Amino acid sequence: MFRRDRTGYRVSGIGYSPKFIALGFGLWALCSVLPAKASAEEPPSKEPIVVNGDTVEYLHEKKEVTGSGNVSITYKDVLLTCDKITVHLDTKDAIAEGNVKITQKESYFTGEKILYNFDKRTGDIVNGYINSKPFYGKADEIAKVSEKEIKLDRGYVTTCELEKPHYRVQARQVKIYLEDRVVAKHILFFVGNVPIMYFPYYVQPLKEQTAHATIQVGKESEWGYYVLTSYRYYFSEICNGKFLVDYRTKKGLAEGVDNKYRINGLGDGVVRFYYTNENDSTAYDREGDTQSKYRVQVRHKWDMGNDTVATLELNKVRDQNFVKDYLYKEYEEAGDPDNYLSFITTKDNYTISLLFRKRMDKYFDVVERLPEFKIEIPNNRLTEKFPIYYKQETAGVYLNHTFPETDLEDQKDVSTIRFDTYHRLSYASKLLGSLSVTPYAAIRETYYSKNRWGTTNVDRTVFSAGLDNSIKFYRIYDVQTSYLGLDINKLRHIITPTANYYFTYQPTVSPDNLNQFDEVDSIAANNGIQFAIENKLQTKRPEGKDGPLKSVDLATLIVSTDYAFRLEKGSASFKSQKFQSIEFQLELSPYPWLYSIVKMSVDTKRQLIQSESVDLVARWADRWSLGLGHRFEDVESGRSNFATLDFIYKINEKWKVRAYERFNMLDGSFEEQEYTVYRDLHCWVAELTYNTKTYSDDQTIWFVMRLKAFPEYPIGFKRTYYRPQFGSTGNM
Repeated sequence: MFRRDRTGYRVSGIGYSPKFIALGFGLWALCSVLPAKASAEEPPSKEPIVVNGDTVEYLHEKKEVTGSGNVSITYKDVLLTCDKITVHLDTKDAIAEGNVKITQKESYFTGEKILYNFDKRTGDIVNGYINSKPFYGKADEIAKVSEKEIKLDRGYVTTCELEKPHYRVQARQVKIYLEDRVVAKHILFFVGNVPIMYFPYYVQPLKEQTAHATIQVGKESEWGYYVLTSYRYYFSEICNGKFLVDYRTKKGLAEGVDNKYRINGLGDGVVRFYYTNENDSTAYDREGDTQSKYRVQVRHKWDMGNDTVATLELNKVRDQNFVKDYLYKEYEEAGDPDNYLSFITTKDNYTISLLFRKRMDKYFDVVERLPEFKIEIPNNRLTEKFPIYYKQETAGVYLNHTFPETDLEDQKDVSTIRFDTYHRLSYASKLLGSLSVTPYAAIRETYYSKNRWGTTNVDRTVFSAGLDNSIKFYRIYDVQTSYLGLDINKLRHIITPTANYYFTYQPTVSPDNLNQFDEVDSIAANNGIQFAIENKLQTKRPEGKDGPLKSVDLATLIVSTDYAFRLEKGSASFKSQKFQSIEFQLELSPYPWLYSIVKMSVDTKRQLIQSESVDLVARWADRWSLGLGHRFEDVESGRSNFATLDFIYKINEKWKVRAYERFNMLDGSFEEQEYTVYRDLHCWVAELTYNTKTYSDDQTIWFVMRLKAFPEYPIGFKRTYYRPQFGSTGNM
């Protein structure tokens, strides 16, 4: 540890986040300025400390070096400059005074007096200043008291580099536990010299970048006006998360908690609870009777060692549409709630899994697996002499298909015990040097304890075979040009045609005679060829400004289709043959700032386009960005046809505007429009947004303040909003 001089100076300092909802990040950055302490096992470095200055004196008996006047010391990656210094060569402790500055990489700190150990890289600072972009801060005292702890007293931190910052976060005391958490006491958030918010106690996990407190306001047709709030808490790794308190004028009050935890040796997970007494007396626009609704969720993951991972998920809801109505983003990502327990062991040559799936609520259609045991062997080469590969999948499962309970006559559950095994042999060969030919043959044997009609002990055999073929041709054109700014350094044209023949013989048991639980039960006779041809155009461009040349794709076109055969029953002659839908995909990237992708599917039977999508994204430095999109779909359930535009334009260094449009081309109307104005406030960006949705008659205005250093973490009033993203607002 450090000696303290007789003046009583000791190191102390400050480092907190540039905003009250992310306090820990700034403090953590301090650790990059105060270098990490060497481990106990690491021997002291024998590298000498060389002191340069106007006057340098070596005291042999004391093993000290003193210097004064323009002192400069470079030791490893640390540069120290000051007016006066004393270095103890045996311990590598140093006392520096007068205009002291210690620089490491792109960060530095200064102070009136600094006690520093070059070997351990620990130090104490008096009246210190820290510059570690994007963080800047000052403190009366900064003390690194141990390898994993820094104590800070009476100071502030900000992301504004001005001498008088526009805002700052100030605290009486902060303790930083490196790579773990920050604990702060008596926090004040200042705008200018005006305090606007106070927290008596605050804990910020350094491994989590989540807001301490959030509030979202808006209006939705199903909710009415709403306010969604959350407050994050952190007591320990086994108990941290956030409290939720929400209000919707048409629904009423709702409360919840999301608690994350970690148990040493037993994994980590999350427990979530959300509850509302829908349409109770707190609802301004009451609709219908009062209904108590909730969702309870438990998710847990445990790395058990020996390449085995256990995963548990439990969900219990009251009301079939609760997750969809109140937690729509989660519903979009995961769909209906699931309940399962799985164990998966993954080795180089095989994978073993055990799965339990059980329905917890009567509202959902679920195929229960009670349980399913599966062994999978990937493609393994059998011999070194011949390229013969073997693949196997074997599974045993008790299946129970449960159907939703309704007011109508309920469909009875169906179940069976199924043992299924699949074996495939393939031979990978090369012909004529470039033609890849891979013939394969496979057999699947499946046992059912009963079929759809109640017949017991049913065996099914399915034989399949095929032949995968592909070849690659290319030609290089000696072209070098900058015409239209394309920067072409030779062109390479690659053509890769493939023709894969597949054949599945008629199963010994028709899928019509089986209850349908998954894709194994729906296997039917199949016979055809999958054709595809890929055309790719490449050139070479320098990587970076003066880097080496690297291959880049300018254009890629893939056309694919299936040609299906159908045999006469009991005969080898063809009953019919036809092309299935034709798929097109074109990617273009002629410039680094321009990208486009087009996908299209053509129905050969109707000779019509059944789906199409076009995306074009362009960006010019930070001046403007443009995203154009088009979607078309013509299916049995209906037709959709809409276009989108997302345009951002930077007027000057202070102002930027954005427009988002979604246009329905079937009825000639705008489904959604959104306009945003951005104002640069030096270290902040202010956003004012107006959004309107024609189909739901919703109109919303919201205001957001974002730190430029952390634009993804807003402070202000905002509503949750999801849409296709074709551009990006970026930083001003």
